[in-house]
Amino acid sequence: MQRSAFFTLLTTIIFGSCQKDKLIGPSDLLYNRWHLTQTRTLDSHVWQSRDTDAYYTIEYRQDGTVAYQRNGVTTPANCCAPTKFNRQGIVVNYTDWVICPTAFCATTKKTIITQLTDDLLELNDGYTISQYEVAK
Repeated sequence: MQRSAFFTLLTTIIFGSCQKDKLIGPSDLLYNRWHLTQTRTLDSHVWQSRDTDAYYTIEYRQDGTVAYQRNGVTTPANCCAPTKFNRQGIVVNYTDWVICPTAFCATTKKTIITQLTDDLLELNDGYTISQYEVAK
């Protein structure tokens, strides 16, 4: 009897301790237009603001495409920018990019969603952490 109880307890502990990728935010929160506000490298705790000459946004669409806008107008993606993706839990896998003949692209194939709320998206690509706010 004690042996059976011990085995049951041990089995419960083993299966209960398995960790799976937690879904950060519902998938539909990602499907939005996002404006990059700040970035930092992984080895730094200092955020750098991203002020530019215009209001740039990136949009993750439900059909798996990535769209870019400048001041609300859709624009072609720049060289080496991802144009397609799929999401698997907290991982965004980029599957297609703009390839330009004059540029050597060292593209990021995946990024990890570290925060996702109604108004904040934070991505970690293994080199840089980027924070976005919902586009206005």
